[in-house]
Amino acid sequence: MTITFHPDGRVEGSGAANFGSSGNIIQTVFGTNCGGSGSSINVDGSASSPTFFDSNGKLTITPKRSNSKIILTWTAQVRINPDTYGYVGVYYSSNSNMSSPTTVESYRGNSFNESYRTVQSDSYDFSVVTNVAWDETITNTNTRYYNVGGYASTGNIYYGDHGTALQLVAQEVAA
Repeated sequence: MTITFHPDGRVEGSGAANFGSSGNIIQTVFGTNCGGSGSSINVDGSASSPTFFDSNGKLTITPKRSNSKIILTWTAQVRINPDTYGYVGVYYSSNSNMSSPTTVESYRGNSFNESYRTVQSDSYDFSVVTNVAWDETITNTNTRYYNVGGYASTGNIYYGDHGTALQLVAQEVAA
């Protein structure tokens, strides 16, 4: 028997009674693998206007349910120069051009400003970062856009120094 997905969220067919139970993955969307050549990107934006690592890294997902959570996993190589602090993470926008982005993660304290930090004047940090965040703000089935970016409050943060390219994946999970 086939499984039928209805626009109103109902699922009918074999095994439908258990499909989409709380914690089940409803869908997985893979973003573009942003490998290739190019120079490093200076992540010099601000908290309200971040620098995105790669415009091709934007991921688009349309939730099947209005009360789901979306788990976002990303990996990329990040370089932090001496005496630098700032933030790198996943941003959400309701706009396809990623305008008016907001961070998916929540901060502890007053800001994200010290999420990534070096404190020595002669120490560079080259790291392959893999982070997981989840978006709990889903209240409708409108298309959502995500990308990885950030800003340096002081100093310089870079993406793309001949290291691991950006990859971003989203999974919608039933609430």
